[in-house]
Amino acid sequence: MKKRIDEVNILRAIACLAVVMVHISAIPVSTLQSDSIHMKIFSLLNRSVKFTTPTFIFLSGLTLFYSYKDKRLHYFSFLKKRLSITLIPYFVWTLIYYKYFIHEGYYVFSWSFLIENILLADMSYHLYFILTILQFYLLFGVFLYAFKKFPSHFVLGTLFVISLLTIKYVRFPYMDRFFARHVFFFGLGCYAAMNIDMLREKLLKYQYLITAGYIGISSYYGYQFYQYYGLGKPIKSFTIELTWTIFCFIAIMFYYVVAYHIANKQNSILNKTLKKVAKASYYVYLSHPLGIFLSEKFLTNAGMLSITRRFLLNVIIVYGTVVPLAILYTSLKGNLTQNYKSRKLKKTTLQADL
Repeated sequence: MKKRIDEVNILRAIACLAVVMVHISAIPVSTLQSDSIHMKIFSLLNRSVKFTTPTFIFLSGLTLFYSYKDKRLHYFSFLKKRLSITLIPYFVWTLIYYKYFIHEGYYVFSWSFLIENILLADMSYHLYFILTILQFYLLFGVFLYAFKKFPSHFVLGTLFVISLLTIKYVRFPYMDRFFARHVFFFGLGCYAAMNIDMLREKLLKYQYLITAGYIGISSYYGYQFYQYYGLGKPIKSFTIELTWTIFCFIAIMFYYVVAYHIANKQNSILNKTLKKVAKASYYVYLSHPLGIFLSEKFLTNAGMLSITRRFLLNVIIVYGTVVPLAILYTSLKGNLTQNYKSRKLKKTTLQADL
């Protein structure tokens, strides 16, 4: 039996909570005056948690490869399971966002518009990730074969080169959801699954150096963002993308160490809470922009004009509603599923006895 990697769920919860902060903090970043101290602070905050998409992709690579590294992959059964888990909630939430936007007067109903936005994962700004991760599910067999067939260092290095070449030379409208842009991080997850004990030992050995690296690269990434977004200074897009890639790599290592230490305190409230968040993370991810939209509308109707106060209230409202509701829904869904399986098993047993 494989050993559980308890820190994986903690890291997933951290990334889940961070992605909510990315989108909440983006509001003041887009509205504050560029020369204000608040703009600098929010730029740093926003960039320091901008590691989320690569982290989710890394975790997918790690968990999938760890599950299948010692057993045969039945491709169509694998796809059926992954797609049903991923796509059904995605379709439901795409319809929810479409309904909300129609209600607010942004859109009118159109079948062609709906189908196009479902296929391109473009109904809301965060749904692009679903299309990205689906590409990795489709290609997982290739990654599994490559890492088993060839030296893992060579494969990971090749994927890193592919990612760099993609962000430097490939340009098209939906580039943000193209798998090759993120392929290094999925490969990093596969690599970690193959060498988990060795990597964990190395990360713990150099944890203080990694912490310093995360603080340093976060500060530089925030400064760089402020320069080109806030002040409008010209910086090459490849330089920005390269900084982001390095930042995400170091952030994954840093938060993995953080997750490991939290996971070791199994009876702590923080550990138990983050495990619940991890179970509900997909629904937190899907629903949190709606929470932000509704919170912003409420604050506008209440006459709240202060950008900083709006941010603080958004944090309280969104985290205080979306996360608990997602946890509650996941818990109820799990109980209903378990009860259904129990009734089905009893029925099968009874028929066998007869």
